[in-house]
Amino acid sequence: MNKKGLTLIELLAVIVILALILLIGVPKINDLLRKSKLNALRDSALLILKEAEREYIVQKTTNKNFNASSINCSSLSNISIDYETCEFTFDSKGKATINLTGSDDGKFSKMMCNGTRDNINCREKVQLPGYTDAVEYLTQKYNNGTNSEGLIQTNGTELRYQGADPNNYVYFNCTDNLNPTSSTCEVWRIIGVFDGRVKLVRKYSLGNFSWDTSASAVNDGHGINQWGPSGTYEGADLMRELNGDYLNSSLSTNTNWYNGVNNKKDGNFNKNYVLKTSAQELIGNATWYTGGIPQIYNSIVTLAEAYAAERGTQGKICAEDEEIDDIHCNDEVERTYTWIGKVGLIYVSDFGYASGNINCATDITNTYCDSNWMGYSYNVTITPADLLAASYVVWITNSKKAECTHGASNTNGVRPSVYLIPGIQIKGSGTTSDPYSFA
Repeated sequence: MNKKGLTLIELLAVIVILALILLIGVPKINDLLRKSKLNALRDSALLILKEAEREYIVQKTTNKNFNASSINCSSLSNISIDYETCEFTFDSKGKATINLTGSDDGKFSKMMCNGTRDNINCREKVQLPGYTDAVEYLTQKYNNGTNSEGLIQTNGTELRYQGADPNNYVYFNCTDNLNPTSSTCEVWRIIGVFDGRVKLVRKYSLGNFSWDTSASAVNDGHGINQWGPSGTYEGADLMRELNGDYLNSSLSTNTNWYNGVNNKKDGNFNKNYVLKTSAQELIGNATWYTGGIPQIYNSIVTLAEAYAAERGTQGKICAEDEEIDDIHCNDEVERTYTWIGKVGLIYVSDFGYASGNINCATDITNTYCDSNWMGYSYNVTITPADLLAASYVVWITNSKKAECTHGASNTNGVRPSVYLIPGIQIKGSGTTSDPYSFA
């Protein structure tokens, strides 16, 4: 039998074919492995969320001294070296939001998940040329003590920008996040870093709209100062608009938003202002505090009191007094004190801490809160007012102070605020000529 070996050309052809198979196959295999790990991390996050919400119900039902902060990842799951961070928070109904990140030494390296069970975002953190981790970068700026940056530390670990015009400008809501320009992006500003996440606010208002409004039979048509859903109540008009139309990146025409007493709805929302998909990929659900800040006429409200009240459980108190039968305080909506969502507004305390005037800390309702980069003319906050005979009043800010003299149906400037998801990367210097950008 005549046996012949491969010729040199045939051998080279085989080598080329094998090389092509490796060239095509290895990336696909790596991609499948990456997706498999990301799905595994997502499954872990969903399992932890399910267990957390189950434990929340058990504890709230059986423990009269229940504190949601006592429920943590380590008490629910065997957290291994594969995880660097596992944190979650609850809204007032026990719905949990998780922040789960993989450790550099584990199988989920550079992977993270953030969100709720019905809206969770899992992604891979890819280091981009010229970018660095946003939280680490801003923290290092604070640690370096660069006074011109205007970064201060408040309430433990919070980092905030303070002063008349700090370097906290950022390109956001861009057509392409990796190619930001003044013609393809909006200008926003960084409020600071909170619980490992960067918080932003839009520099310019979307327009003047109502916080909420209602039929004339409810609070005399002035609206209800309850931000999130409660029972059958769907939540404030502005909350639903910001988390509806504003997040509708395919919105093709201008639409009307609420802008007056008795459910008036002819405020023009510009379709060009919607939050583009590229921006929505950078934000996530967050727990927002919606406790009411009380004020008695001519009384002083300190910045510390405002901060604590926002995170407290004060709200509609007029319904507790049976002797009061006021058309301005007759809604039957139960107030809640946290809300989980994507788009909110600044807090009164955000405005106060942004002031470069130290006297602002002693009274946010006087004209002490100037030298303030948030000091625009009449902008609404997410914070309701806790007043005895009116359950429709919300807090607003102007150039120098915070006020609680405006009803929810009044029209004020709306500057949306968002929290970026963990692991966001940043580049730039934050100046007006070189704003930061994120990816």
